[in-house]
Order: sequence, then structure tokens, then C-alpha cells
Amino acid sequence: MVGQRPERAWLLAAFAAFGLGCSSSEDELAESPTWSWTIGDGPLAPVSGRAFVFGPSAGASLEGATVAAAEAPEYQTTVGQDGSFELQVPSGAPVSFRLDQPGFYPNQSATLPVGPDGVTLLGFQAPTESTIGALAIVASIYVDPELCQISTTVSRAGTEPYGGVGLGEPDVVVTIEPDVPTDPIYFEYADESLIYPDPDLMATTIDGGVVIPNVPPGEYRLTAIKEGMAFTPVDIRCRAGTLVNAAPPHGLQEI
Repeated sequence: MVGQRPERAWLLAAFAAFGLGCSSSEDELAESPTWSWTIGDGPLAPVSGRAFVFGPSAGASLEGATVAAAEAPEYQTTVGQDGSFELQVPSGAPVSFRLDQPGFYPNQSATLPVGPDGVTLLGFQAPTESTIGALAIVASIYVDPELCQISTTVSRAGTEPYGGVGLGEPDVVVTIEPDVPTDPIYFEYADESLIYPDPDLMATTIDGGVVIPNVPPGEYRLTAIKEGMAFTPVDIRCRAGTLVNAAPPHGLQEI
């Protein structure tokens, strides 16, 4: 589940689709919501984090995976044996980061501001293609390859970097602006080994996970609502054929 480490439970809030949307004409490109998404023009800033395999990996590894700025893929690096990575990107504008590896679905971070100090604790929670298929069946979801899939974790203040099992904030309602045609699906927490998407849930459990399937490409903001609590919002640049997973600590974190 989103927010938990791969060695603990195999289900995560993750849905994705095949391929990236592309346009065949300049007019179509100009109408695309991604047209204006560009990298900053400031000094290079450091970015560092970890990539984790979620689900039964069947021997698949993220070692050697490519991590790049989605807005400018020439700024890239590879994931080390321990899952860590480091790169530099221009500062001065928000950036989405993308992870690609054969056997895994395209995985993107939230869109994060990049200042002179860069970004730390950037986490990727990457499901294999087979894990995605299993989750889609459990949730009775058809994953539209022309649309984007969004997932995140609502986590309590002080959550350990990259999250963990049972560290979500329960009874939180997640909203997305602007509105989209599909409703959030929250994850049920039975125990550390059984966490699954349940379309009947109306709010988070202690897992904190939520997925919003089949979202049209564009810019969105996620917010978390629970009486007496405040959470950081999450900005998303949703690209067709991509799972955008806003993982802790860059998800919906209690303030």
C-alpha cells in the first residue's frame, strides 16, 4: 500500500496504464495540458531519495532504474543497489520526478517546488505490472490507458521517512480539485499482510492509502479533510499512462 515498505505488505494504492499519450500534430500538442510544464532556469539543486519495490517482485529489482525530471528527462540518474539515487535539476520551478524500469509501471512523484536546497527524501513506491493487475481486479477497476492514475498516503505528523505500515491517519476524506469523474478509493487495513482497495469505504483507515483512478491529464491539487487537523496539500501534474504516487513525506502529511 502507499506509505508502506516493500518488505512488509504487498498491496499498495497504485493503478497505472500502458504507454504515454502522444499527439500527432502541433495543434494537438498546443491543446495538451502538459504543453506549458517546463523545468526551472535557476542554478542546479540536489535531489535525493529512495526507490522501493512493492508487491511480490518475483525477482524484479529497481537497481539501474532511471529517475528523471519529467519536464526535462535529460536531467536523470540511475537507482543504486540499495534503492538510493541522487541527481541535480535546475531550481526555480516545480518539478515532477519519474521512475522507469522494465517490468514496472511508469511511476511519477507529486509535483514539488525546487528551490536552492533542492528536494530530499523523494520516495518512489513502484509496483510491478502483475501487482497492478491484481489490484485492478480487487478494486473492479478498468485502467484506461488514455488517463492518469493518482495515489497518495494520508500520514500523521512525524511519520518515518518513506512511510511505514499502519502509520496512516484514519477517517480522513481526500478531495481533488478540479473535480474528476471518479471517486477516491480508500484502502482497508486488516493487518500488516492484508491491505486492499475497498470501493465501499468513505474515508481512510490506519493505512492512510487512497487511489483516484482514471483521471484526465492536467493539473490537480489533493487536500485532506478531518475535523481538528490540518494537512499539507499535494500538487499533481497528471500525465496519461502514468501512476502519480505522492509518497510520504511528500504526500498528504499532517501539519
